[in-house]
This record gives sequence, C-alpha cells and structure tokens, in this order.
Amino acid sequence: MPSDLRVTRRRLLVVMLALALAAVGVVCPGSAPAPALAAQQLGAQGAPAEESPEVQILRQAYELLLERYAMPLDPAALVAGAEKGMTQALHEAGVERVPRGLTAPGGDALQQWRVLSQRYQSLAARYADVLPARELAYAAIQGLADSADDSHTNFLTPEQYQEHLRWSRGDVSYAGIGARMRGPLPTVVEVYPDTPAEQAGLRPGDAIVAVDGRPTTDTRIEEMVTWVRGEEGTPVRLTVQRAITGQEEELTLVRARVHVPFVESRRIDDLGYVQLRGFPEPSVVEGVEAAIERLQREGIRGLILDLRGNSGGRIDVGTRLLSRFVPDGPIYQAVDRRGRVEIASVRDARPILTVPLVVLIDEGTASMGELFAAAVQEHGVGRLIGVTTAGSVAASVVVALGDGSALQLSIEQVYSGGGALLDKVGVTPDEVVELDLIALRLGHDAQLSRAIDYLHERVASREAMPAGAR
Repeated sequence: MPSDLRVTRRRLLVVMLALALAAVGVVCPGSAPAPALAAQQLGAQGAPAEESPEVQILRQAYELLLERYAMPLDPAALVAGAEKGMTQALHEAGVERVPRGLTAPGGDALQQWRVLSQRYQSLAARYADVLPARELAYAAIQGLADSADDSHTNFLTPEQYQEHLRWSRGDVSYAGIGARMRGPLPTVVEVYPDTPAEQAGLRPGDAIVAVDGRPTTDTRIEEMVTWVRGEEGTPVRLTVQRAITGQEEELTLVRARVHVPFVESRRIDDLGYVQLRGFPEPSVVEGVEAAIERLQREGIRGLILDLRGNSGGRIDVGTRLLSRFVPDGPIYQAVDRRGRVEIASVRDARPILTVPLVVLIDEGTASMGELFAAAVQEHGVGRLIGVTTAGSVAASVVVALGDGSALQLSIEQVYSGGGALLDKVGVTPDEVVELDLIALRLGHDAQLSRAIDYLHERVASREAMPAGAR
C-alpha cells in the first residue's frame, strides 16, 4: 500500500491541533476495564509475579487486542508489529543496527507472548542508556496497535489519555498555536481567532514544511501535531510555504492556551450555518438544536451543517442528534467478533428542520461524522457536498493501562443503516466539490460557496412551484 494511502487510513486526514489522538473514533460511552488473564491464552503461568511495570502494560495491551478486538487477531502478527515498533524507536534514538530477535512459529498466544516479553526485556536492558524502558514499551504497544491497520486502534500516552478524558467532557483546551490542519503535507485549513496562529499571519492554504527544523514530509499528521504543541509560553519555529507565492518563510510562534468550541453558528445572508466539530458528550446535541431553532425563528431559508474536520466521538451522542434530522429507521449496523449483527435505529424521531439542508463533508469527516452523513444521505433529508470522507468507521473503547496510558481498540465493525461498508471506503457526497486551497487563502471557500448556491437554487425552485404542488 502506498505510504500516503496508509497515512490516510491510519488516522484522520484533518486533525485539530487541539486533539491529536484524542478525537478519533466512534467511541462507545465510557471506558472498559482491562480483562483478566484468559486461561486459554496467557494463563496464570504467562504472568510472572515479578513483572516490571513496563512488561505489565505491554502484556495488558497484547491481551486486550487478543481478547476484545473486533476480529480475531494473529498473535504472531501482533508480536511482529511490536518488534517493528521497537526497532523503529531505537533507530530514531540513534541505534543504527538493531540485532534481530528470535521468532516462534504458529499462533499460540502464550508462546508468542514469551517471545515478545523476552525480546522487549533484552532490548530494554541492552539500550537502557539510549531509550528509557518505558519509551521502548510504548513503542512496542504502538507497534501492536499499528499491526491491526485500523484507525480506531491506537496507543495513548498518559498525556494523550488525559486529553481524551477532557475531550469526552467537552473541554477542548490545549497549549498550542490554534490552527486546524490536513495531510498528508500538513496544510492549514482553519485558523482560530485570537490565537498565536492568527497573530503570526498563518492563513488557510499555508503548508507547514518543517517544525523546529524537522521536515514534515512523510510525517504522520498526528506526529507533527505533537511537535507543534508544547508548554504554554514556549516558542515553536515553523517553516511555512505560502499558498499564493509558494515561497517559504520562517515564523516563530509562542504557544498559548487555545479554546475551541464544538458548536458554532451564524447567518450567511438568508441562510443558516452551523459548524459541528465532534460528538464528545451530550451538550453538543442541545447546542446544535438551539442554534437551528434560533436560526429558523430568524427566518432562514436553508441550513448548512458543516461536518468538515468532524473527527467523530460518542455513538450515542450522534444517534441522539440524528433523531433531530432523520425519521424513524435504521442508522447503523454493528457486527461483533462473533459475527452477531445489531441494527440501531432512530425511534420516536423529532426532526426540527423546516428548511432545505446541505451537509458539508471532507477527508477529515470521520467515524461518527461519517455515520451521521451517511444517515442523512440514505434517508434523503439533505444533500452532501464536498469530497469523500475519511473512511474511518468502527465502534471502539478506550481502556486505561496500568501506568496511566491507554489503548483505544475497535470492538465492533460498523456499517451504515443501509448496510454500506464505510471503513476504508468513506461516504461519497452527492456532489463532489474539491477545496481549492489557493482560493481559500484568498477567502473563497469553494465547498461553502457551492452549498450556498445550491440552497438558493432549491429555494427559488420551491417558490416557482404552484402552492399546491410543494
């Protein structure tokens, strides 16, 4: 698979600098406890009494993936992923040649765990002066997660896990510069007001080609996010390629506290515009509903719901909001690792829209954002404009590990209400409109403009029809 496609599938293409890893996923409410050792897998003999804390969290992650992942995983493939993660981390720490480790054939979980445990402990002892044992364990766990090739299966450091918890409470506050990016070459698509990014003159369409001298080419966008973020009041040096001229400039920004609201709304002439950045917790439902009802009282003639960059969130929150847009009926299907199918439907729907609807989507619309868009399309209650979504759809849980880090993992495969495959496919809009970054730099949002034109066309068409035919 080409590297750029792998990046596309691994994570969201549009990531708020606020969220890094925290916002990905159709996340089931709450976190699940870590499982006890499964007798048929590691067994009591697989957990020595004197395991180090690092070995314990590595075992937890290995066990979680074997026991709870949406589909049965091959233990040998997991161990190979962990080996790859550790080798890469050591290379990045300056170790040019990492000696190969022993392997074991077959899919016996206990035997593969012994291989992984011994390999980790050998590398941790040999390179302790180069890479701390905990960092090596984190690299191994990231490798375990990466081996699933699933955008909803990720390792979260303790700091990232705390961000996830804040995000799930609706608190998006972070120390950074205040810009939203998309990949694969990190490109600014939105600059938040009153932030270091705005004060430094960053504009949509500008590309970040280096951070503190480190090139961003072939760098995962969430990794670049971690470079840009940092402690409040500290500087970060960006090499920026301007959208219009193509020239590179060096900018030094001082990180500050940035607050990003999940719901924003305004009028655009005779139309309403509501931007929804995620589905973290129930208050966003009230926020969107209140904004729409206010705009309709003001006499708008159409509504634009902007889900671009909406990286998902809780599936129960998205379902509740959908009941305000679609009639009763199926909105998604979930399949667990045993093949059992659950069809989730809206019941007792209370649609609130009285005007035509356009939903804007892009490569950063992911997970619950994609399910929402698919339901609007399948129920025929609005028109989707933009480009195909991220193709990152699954039901996942976030489970705390023993040291304050966490593992997010898919526990169910999720399809649209009509049974359409969305993961690694995405939702195709009714009308494809690419975002012209150079035009965006000049203040012209092609996708938003087309939504405005479409709604005006709809309004004019309705008004031209005889009253009895509407």
